[in-house]
Parts: sequence; structure tokens; C-alpha cells
Amino acid sequence: MTIRDNDMIERYLYAVTRHLPAKQRDDVAEELRTLISDMLEERCGSMPPAQKDVRVVLTELGTPGEMVRKYTADENACLIGQPYYAQYLYVLKIVLACVAGGMLVAGALSLATGTQGGVLGGVLEGIGSLIAALVFAFAFVTALFAFFSHRGIDVEVMGSLDDLPPVPRETRNPARGDAVVGIVFSIVGAVVLLLFPDVLNALSHRSDGMRLEPFNAEAIRASAWVIIAWTVVCVGAESFKLVEGRYTKRLLAVTLVSDLVVAVLAVFWLTNFHLVDAQAIVQAMQSSGLALEGPVLWAVSNVQVAFCGFIVVALVIDAVDSIVKTARNSRI
Repeated sequence: MTIRDNDMIERYLYAVTRHLPAKQRDDVAEELRTLISDMLEERCGSMPPAQKDVRVVLTELGTPGEMVRKYTADENACLIGQPYYAQYLYVLKIVLACVAGGMLVAGALSLATGTQGGVLGGVLEGIGSLIAALVFAFAFVTALFAFFSHRGIDVEVMGSLDDLPPVPRETRNPARGDAVVGIVFSIVGAVVLLLFPDVLNALSHRSDGMRLEPFNAEAIRASAWVIIAWTVVCVGAESFKLVEGRYTKRLLAVTLVSDLVVAVLAVFWLTNFHLVDAQAIVQAMQSSGLALEGPVLWAVSNVQVAFCGFIVVALVIDAVDSIVKTARNSRI
């Protein structure tokens, strides 16, 4: 049996190299393989190493977290050192792209639908808002990962060799993919609601051509702090998911807390601000010939309450899904 066939060694190497810059991973993995092979040969001589020998050698080397710090010692003096820096750049690119893309699309729609004044004034205002939003997004993501780095939040709990993560058998990381989707939806939704709420009304119209304004743009602007808090919590939780890299008990705890906070914000937002004119929506649907009755009529007439219930149910499903994924991952 070669050391490449040993599952514990491969898991150890994966646990170390996954948090290093991509250009270093292959070289570090090969260097550690050679070192482990030499240590096993020195310990066992001509005898094939047993599993306990492998465990002793890896213990002598140190935990994966200690090895990462050895290979990134010079970078830890920075504002955001390894192993956080790679995830920081990844999240920053996503957030900045979402902010810029969302604002450009919403701004174009705003100009096209005439919800802003003159074209020149709208463009200049949009450029100013874009710069301000990008600066805020950069500052938020940087502060978040600086907090992760300098508060000693370990990337993973690796107190012993029993904590080694499994080597993934497929290229897609479910936790990473879920986190990216969550960040994208959070940022784009916040950009539209905070900066271009009038676009929501501009895209709405009745079947008879009459003007329809179901959304209260002033109420949305007045509740901006709720939207910002919601977005901060969601992006923070999803960024932690990227840092953690897999479904763990610690990630589950963060997810449950963030879901609870978002649920409280959603209930407060939708019960304290008159965001939607439900009667206007009912009249528009009835004018188009739709027959509203029973539960459908109640849901449309009480659209904010119904939407609040939908959000709470979605958060409960997310919590249950996280519990299931964590339990499944712990058995791998």
C-alpha cells in the first residue's frame, strides 16, 4: 500500500491544501507526501506502516490548521490573512458583480420606464449611487472577513485527526454553491428595493391600460434599515458558509441563528410598514376577469401577511434542510 492509497493521509492533505492559494496546493501536497513518506520509512523501516503509525506521524506533523499557519505565516500579518484571503476575494467578486449588475439593470429599467427625470440627470445620479454602493459593499465584505481573520474564528474545528473532512468525490461543493446563490439573491434584491423601488411600479400595469402602483415606494425607503440589516445577516451567514466549506454543526448553528433573525426582521417589516396596496392588486386582477374567492381572495387581500407566512415557512424549510445536510455530512 502506498501513501496515496491511505485515506487518512489523503484527507489530511486535503484539509491542509484546500485553504491555501490554488497555485500552492499541488506543490504543498507533494512536499507533505514526501515528508510523510520519509517519516513513515524512518518509523517502520522495511515493514509496511499500520494505521496507528500513520496516525502517530500525522500527529507529530501537527493539525491541518497548524500546517496552514506554517505555510501562510507571512500573510497573517495582513488585514486578511490565509486561509481567509482566497474566500474573501471570491465573495468580494460576487458581491461587487451583483451590486454593479443589479444597479445597471435596474437603472436602465428606471430610465426606460421614465421613473427618473432627465436622461443625463438620471445617468449622473446612477453613477454616483453605483460608486457609493460599490464602496459600501467593498467595506462591508472587507470588514466581515477581517473580523473572521482577527477574531480567531478557525476555518474548521480540527482538534484531532478524527475531525478531518472527507476528500470530495465530485468537483461541485454543495455548501459553496448554496452560499453563492444566497449571496446573489440577497444583494440583487437589496439593490432593487433600496435604490430603485419605483421600478417595481413602473413594471406593473392593469389589463385595461390604467396606471397601477401596487408598491409604496416611500414606505420601502422608510424601511431601508430593515432591508440593510436583512442583507447584512444573509450575506454574513452565506460568507461564513463559504469559509466553513462544508455542512458542520458550527455552520448549522450560524444558519439557525441567521434564519431566526431574518424571520424576526421579516415579521417586523411586513407588519409595521404598508409596503403593498392590496386593494389595488385585487381591483387589477378583477378587472382582468380573474375570479377571486376563498383562500385566494384572502391571500391577495392580505398579501403582506401571506408573504410573511411564506417567508417564515421558507426559513423553516431552510433550517430543516440544513439539519438534514449536516447530519448526512457527519456520516460521510
